[in-house]
Amino acid sequence: MSGDDATIVISFQPNHFKLFLSKKISLLVITATCINGAKNRIKPGNAALFHIRQPKDVLYKMAISLLQSADSLQDMKKACKVDADATKKIVIRANANIERNRKGDRLIECVEVLCIQDNGDTTSYLPVNNTDLYCEYITGKKDENQISLKVQRSKIFAEWIIDTYGKDLLCRGTGVLDVAGGNGETCRHLVANGIPVTLLDPNPRCGDDNSAFTIIPHPLNGDGSDLTSRNDDIGHIVRNCSFICGLHPDQATEPIVSLAERLNVNFAILPCCVMPSLFPHRVQRKHGVAVRSYSAFCEYLLDMAPENEEFLVDYLPFVGRNKVIYRSPS
Repeated sequence: MSGDDATIVISFQPNHFKLFLSKKISLLVITATCINGAKNRIKPGNAALFHIRQPKDVLYKMAISLLQSADSLQDMKKACKVDADATKKIVIRANANIERNRKGDRLIECVEVLCIQDNGDTTSYLPVNNTDLYCEYITGKKDENQISLKVQRSKIFAEWIIDTYGKDLLCRGTGVLDVAGGNGETCRHLVANGIPVTLLDPNPRCGDDNSAFTIIPHPLNGDGSDLTSRNDDIGHIVRNCSFICGLHPDQATEPIVSLAERLNVNFAILPCCVMPSLFPHRVQRKHGVAVRSYSAFCEYLLDMAPENEEFLVDYLPFVGRNKVIYRSPS
């Protein structure tokens, strides 16, 4: 089972929730406290945001059953935050790859609602008072997979790139093109491992310590044709790069994928900001709805894979947006 398909079974006590109704797939966002956790993923007592996506009628009935008071019904229909019935316990099968939002909150995507229990109910799928039940961490590793702070994310990303693609591939041509790398931290970590790097960023913030790598103070737009068509060093560097990466590259996220496809090189990106007002043309291929959320944006990027190819997903051990979308090195 691939990392993106692996699941865990956990239970939680709802505290508050918001219901977002849609004609196709509706969303229930529950602020909750974990009861039964999953080893190395979430512990009993941890807070999290649970996302449950179901057809409108199904999710509406579920939300009604979770209301603490009927007086909150109208607020619930307006997608306002309402109090949940604390005597309820929800058991779900969830995606084992638990992400975190920009505030560091755990985001748990529900795959299947197994049951909703009342206090004292031990006849359903999972006893709610069994705090010793854990699932194995999805990679099967025996270590605790410690989660690192945001300040270490550039180093972690650089190490992941080297481990995944190898120095031989990364050192080909003009080397790695780091897009929207800002302060150049990812570049420095790659250079420290003997890999040639160019920072492509319209507003580089590297200070004076940038002699180890080349800086191109330009943005990446569209598929990068304006850069690759140049008859100068900039055009040469971009056309002949071996690999393109971006750690939270904001507006340049989609262009990285487009440029990598056009040049037929590997890439790895960690999406962050969606910016729907800047990119109103983005529409999910499967559902035909506008891309306005982080999860929808990731699906949109995965759908950019050429025919007969599938982009891959991995997760890095640091707080914040840690999902990597990348091209297979093989």
